[in-house]
Amino acid sequence: MNENDLLDIIRKEIEKYIREKNSSQGQNIKEKITLLGEDLILKEELKKRFEISDESDKIVVFSLEIDELFSISNATYINPKTELIIKSLLKNKYIYLIEEGISWRSYSCEVKKIADKYLSYEKELKDMGIKIIKKMEVLDYLDNTKRKKYFDKKVMTLKDVKEIEREAADEIVISDKIFITDSAKEYLKNSALEIKKG
Repeated sequence: MNENDLLDIIRKEIEKYIREKNSSQGQNIKEKITLLGEDLILKEELKKRFEISDESDKIVVFSLEIDELFSISNATYINPKTELIIKSLLKNKYIYLIEEGISWRSYSCEVKKIADKYLSYEKELKDMGIKIIKKMEVLDYLDNTKRKKYFDKKVMTLKDVKEIEREAADEIVISDKIFITDSAKEYLKNSALEIKKG
């Protein structure tokens, strides 16, 4: 263990102690998060519940350009944003990438090879520990309460349920019009996953 790791552990323990002490005295200290990129509406929502800081174990990335996606998937950096993400991964920090902010997704790409290539870069990010989540899921992931997964397909299969379970979700939010296969229903009866309509 190097000196920086030791200092990081000490800092976390001190913050934990202060949080516990202040909460026992009725004070509410907001948890810190780091924001990368611009999304004014989401930023304002996050400010209500979190303290925005450059020093945090949780980082929310609002947007990622194609070159940045490629760079991070290859564990290299090309600008300060990608450098911060790579170094944060090396420090085992939690990184949440907003799916709607991945720039290539805004194009109506009909060339399958290109889309497959970009999806392979996203898979590399997921394998590194980066969570790619929808904008509406951010607060659920940042809160230390139940992890919700918003399911927006028309049919939910056993394969879908098992995948959601692997993502460490506690709750699946579905629409009224969704069809759940019999095998998925049977599996859910014995699973800790909850289903809510929303």
